[in-house]
Amino acid sequence: MAYSISGAKQPMTTRHTIAILTDTPQPGDTTKTPYGASVPIRRWELAGHTLLACAPGTDDPRATVQALKDLGAAYLWLCESVGALSPLLENGDWLVPDDYIDGTRGQHYTYFSEKAGGYVQQVPPFDPASRDALLAGAAKVAARPFRRGVYACVSHSRLETPAEARFWERAGAHVTGRFLSPYLTLARELEMKVAVLTAVTRYGGTAGGDPLPLSAYEPALWAAVQHLTE
Repeated sequence: MAYSISGAKQPMTTRHTIAILTDTPQPGDTTKTPYGASVPIRRWELAGHTLLACAPGTDDPRATVQALKDLGAAYLWLCESVGALSPLLENGDWLVPDDYIDGTRGQHYTYFSEKAGGYVQQVPPFDPASRDALLAGAAKVAARPFRRGVYACVSHSRLETPAEARFWERAGAHVTGRFLSPYLTLARELEMKVAVLTAVTRYGGTAGGDPLPLSAYEPALWAAVQHLTE
């Protein structure tokens, strides 16, 4: 407990360092790690908490996730523009997934590749407290945020084809994105708490428009970090 000038006890506010992975490039400094240099990482303060923002790059993703951990991040939240696969979703909708399908291949998926094995439980797929926080944030930017849904992660280097969109929809996915894997799975190996906030900006199997800038997520992130400390 903290004390005010009058001597009354005041509840202490927990300060969090939260990493934000987004799909638009961010200015910032790189950090050296055993896996190479990270992508540029932007640092700023929001509602009394420290946020570290970056976008996926072409370098080893283990370097970026390790750098975020080394900089003090206990959380990694993905904020991404996605394609709708469900007919219930329209452009402009916001969704906080509760599960995912990993359809990627050919990337660095684990920190255990040079060790004698390793395993990280994927149930639940996302941190419940982070999901609750992002749902509170989504309610600030959308009249009807979707509380559940399955995110299908496809190739980070391209969008899905129309046939692939139909395939993932039949597999049970509601949206398709590109950057959950391997970043969030690597973060779980480093004991970071992960969750996803998505904004629908196109329909699956179509080219669509540009992804939302990080500034479009800031009202939701402000409410989310406030909720995290309540």
